Amino acid sequence: MNYHRFADDIVITVSGHHTKRGWAERALLRLREQLVPLGVELNTEKTTVVDTLHGDAFGFLGFDLRRVRKQAGNGYFILTTPKKKARQAIKAKIRDIIRHGGSTPAVKLIAKLNAAVAGWVNYFRVGNASRAFSEVRDYLEMKVRTLLTRRKRRQKRSVGWRRWSNEYLYGVLGLYWDWKTRPLSGAEEFA
Repeated sequence: MNYHRFADDIVITVSGHHTKRGWAERALLRLREQLVPLGVELNTEKTTVVDTLHGDAFGFLGFDLRRVRKQAGNGYFILTTPKKKARQAIKAKIRDIIRHGGSTPAVKLIAKLNAAVAGWVNYFRVGNASRAFSEVRDYLEMKVRTLLTRRKRRQKRSVGWRRWSNEYLYGVLGLYWDWKTRPLSGAEEFA
């Protein structure tokens, strides 16, 4: 049995082996007993027992966690991806920075965007976030290209993929580029 705790959030993982049936309920009962002397009680609305063996998923600290089969077909692992709400939040932040940028020089605006995106990426890079990163990166590039096109007062026939190439965005303007993921080691251990 493993405990993963952060502030007032806790996840208790129990092996799915048939000899360990009922351990999750017993662990929940034991946790309630240990919290009584501390004067703390569990929120019954948020407290759930999730069986990942049957395809259920759960959220923890902005991540969705679910058990999936390995591509090789032998065994399972816990897929840890950013929640949809987290992806929407960073997109809203990007949109807000660009919308309130006014006449701020592009380089300063890119610095603000980089700070917001770098923090988000560094938080979520420990999971299996490559699809989410691609989605956010594409959104960021589109918003920056749209901004540059609007500032040059060009007819908006396209977003400016030819005029504002990746080399320009990342090389000249210095847009954040480190979108690599680093999956947690040992994710198979809990599957």
